[in-house]
Amino acid sequence: MKVATSNPHRLSVSENLALSFFWFTSNMQWTALIIIVVPEVVLKMVGANRSGTSVSWMTAAGALFAAVIQPIIGALSDRSRHPAGRRRPYMVVGVTGTALTLTAMGFQHHFAPFFGCYLALQFFANLASAPYQALIPDVVLFEQRGVASGYMGLMSQAAIIGGVLLPTFFNVRTTLMLLAALQVAGLLVTVFGVREVPNQNQPEPWNIREFLRAFWIPPREHSDWWWVFFTRLLVMLGFSTLEYYLYYYLHFVQGLANPNPMLDKALIAVTMASLLSVLTAGWLSDRLNRRKVMVIAGGLVMGIAAMGFVFTRSLTMVIVLALIFGLGYGTYLSTDWALAVDVLPPTGTAAKDMGLWAISLSVAQTVATAIAGIFLAFTVTRWGNALAYRALFIITFVYFLFGSLLVTRVRRVR
Repeated sequence: MKVATSNPHRLSVSENLALSFFWFTSNMQWTALIIIVVPEVVLKMVGANRSGTSVSWMTAAGALFAAVIQPIIGALSDRSRHPAGRRRPYMVVGVTGTALTLTAMGFQHHFAPFFGCYLALQFFANLASAPYQALIPDVVLFEQRGVASGYMGLMSQAAIIGGVLLPTFFNVRTTLMLLAALQVAGLLVTVFGVREVPNQNQPEPWNIREFLRAFWIPPREHSDWWWVFFTRLLVMLGFSTLEYYLYYYLHFVQGLANPNPMLDKALIAVTMASLLSVLTAGWLSDRLNRRKVMVIAGGLVMGIAAMGFVFTRSLTMVIVLALIFGLGYGTYLSTDWALAVDVLPPTGTAAKDMGLWAISLSVAQTVATAIAGIFLAFTVTRWGNALAYRALFIITFVYFLFGSLLVTRVRRVR
């Protein structure tokens, strides 16, 4: 006899906040690391000429590591019959490892061990996030997915503020230890605030061939899933490029010796603008049943703002463009997750399928940093840092443009 392994129900505001709070602490961790801590530490360790390329290969390797881990851990959590639930045990182990690894990173003084800690962090963080991503399809009703996705977007924006402010007020070691503590707090709030139904089905015979075969989603049967995956990949290529190289853009293009204060202002502007659109767009996508329109609009607005960064020489315009980007980012985030859940194959393996979908971000980070690393290696010595980083941001516009327009190929969702 099959027993339900999910409990979708109408979530209250407090349940939505609890469900999305782990997303806040996780995103705050990666915001602080990717935008400020890693570029700053690597710059000190390897010097200006090698910093951009070193960050590229470091983050590409980490993202590739994450792409392999997420669907495998997700599939294992789908099969889990732990009495505490399918998702919680993996989250507990993953967050414990994450907190210990973040603490260890603060005591590294050379690039190689720092790089090793970063890869370990990718393993443990994805061990926690892969099963966590399945909680939305597990517990959220179809007609509330836009709102739930909006809360996830809201937490992502709040995480940007926290992620950029923390390294501004604290040194690297203290920042990493505070991030470790926050991961534990995020785990506790979500684990105790979200009801999860344990898997009580009879265990299926273990078959490694069937286990591996389940990772293939046939394009003919599930073409919408593949279009959502591919278009998100393109948009995340643009977003990852901006995210990873904004520090160096402000340093080399805008001529700021210390980019951190301007980074704070720009990212807070992104966050405040996105707050105007994130919950509204998610709610509208539920009310109007128009997910695709919101996703397309959000991607195009981000692309326009990215192109503006290429040409501006004014720090005031950087803030204005950050505000425009934030409006698009909030709109995109508020419906992106809901669109992905809408096109999931009806297989009952949500964590595995969401893990596969999350590869779009991991692959985007890998490909974006690999392309940028190769591009910068060839252009910095020939054109100089300023022109090379301006040209790199033109590439981001192309990513956003095609990632937005190709969403029209999704047929099952309006």
